[in-house]
Amino acid sequence: MTASNPYLIRRHTKRPAAGAPTAVDLFSGAGGLTLGLVDAGFDVRLSSDWDVACEATHNRNLPQVPFVRTSVENLSGPEILERTGLKAGELDLLVGGPPCQGFSIIGQRQIWDPRNGLVRHFIRIAEELKPRCVVIENVPGLATLEQGAVLREIGRLFNEAGYVVECAELLAAQYGVPQMRWRMFFIAWRLDQGRRGGFPQPTHGSSGIGDLLPNRTISASETKGFLTIGDAIGDLPAIEAGECKDRYEGGPKTAYQVAMRDQQPNDLGNHYAARLAAQNLARIRSLKPGQDWRDLPLALLPGGMQRAHRKDHTRRYRRMKWDGVARSIITRFRDPKSGEYTHPEQHRTISIREAARIQSFPDWFVFEGSYTQQYDQVGNAVPPLLGRAVAVELAKMLRSATDEDAAPVKSRYRMPASIRAAE
Repeated sequence: MTASNPYLIRRHTKRPAAGAPTAVDLFSGAGGLTLGLVDAGFDVRLSSDWDVACEATHNRNLPQVPFVRTSVENLSGPEILERTGLKAGELDLLVGGPPCQGFSIIGQRQIWDPRNGLVRHFIRIAEELKPRCVVIENVPGLATLEQGAVLREIGRLFNEAGYVVECAELLAAQYGVPQMRWRMFFIAWRLDQGRRGGFPQPTHGSSGIGDLLPNRTISASETKGFLTIGDAIGDLPAIEAGECKDRYEGGPKTAYQVAMRDQQPNDLGNHYAARLAAQNLARIRSLKPGQDWRDLPLALLPGGMQRAHRKDHTRRYRRMKWDGVARSIITRFRDPKSGEYTHPEQHRTISIREAARIQSFPDWFVFEGSYTQQYDQVGNAVPPLLGRAVAVELAKMLRSATDEDAAPVKSRYRMPASIRAAE
């Protein structure tokens, strides 16, 4: 296997050589973004999350990256600087995906207040660390909360902290991840850096950033060039619902599969499919690839869905197709009624390893904890290949001696001009 395979994510056990750009990853979860940063050449000085299973997964797969298990409310800039051996202003990149919590009632209206939530603590830490660049990763729906009030507040808080910020929705499938998963990225540069942007140009398909949007119909021609479900998981051994296998039974058939299996000669971790009730198994057996609840006999439908409109719940119980592109992996992918998570041929939902493949985690990356904790870690993760694409672009800008901005991108949610910079 050579490094020419664009899907290869190498196993790193040592920190990079001196001079590598530095990073800190907060709200790191299972470590998808950390993994992308490390493979892009960043020296990740610290990673943090509050979850004990995430800590175990991190320590197994990223032993060279120091990890602290705590809530971000309990972290401070001075503590992070002490742990990383840096001074304020020296850190190159701070990244994180803080959940946007903290609604408060003012009068008759419900107003989102980031000062009551984790975003406030994340930007507080940014103010204390003064990194050159800050990245927030989150769900696209964040931009429309409270009719855009959340977006404006994030921009205002960054501006007050001394940063110029831009945002864009990135589709993971456009960066080699076999999944229609959109994520909102905010990229903020410290004002003295004289830069903006840093969103990587797509490497798959023919569309640009912002051309394909969530919750919109996307044609087959627009997904041409994206990796399919067959590309991602077609080599993994057959299992029954409730079964686990820990060995491969055949060789890889695609470049993606070759990359996923690199450095993993025979052992196969996390290839477990959830046990299913008899009714769900009967429903799955009745479906062909591409079919969903609307194709089930009435007697097999749950009572509530027997009265549902055919336009509703259009992906419940849907069986995947080998030549289709996977939908966004969520934590409930063990449940066939949650969406399109039923195997194309086998009568079960996809395994934890299959979902991890669709998220672009290599097979050597093994998830720790109970099955429930593993489902949560995989479903909540940032796809490593998407994280690496962003990290590679930012590393290029951080190393550049010029003050030129990155190429502008198409975005539905431009930050208001009044808060983009104090120039």
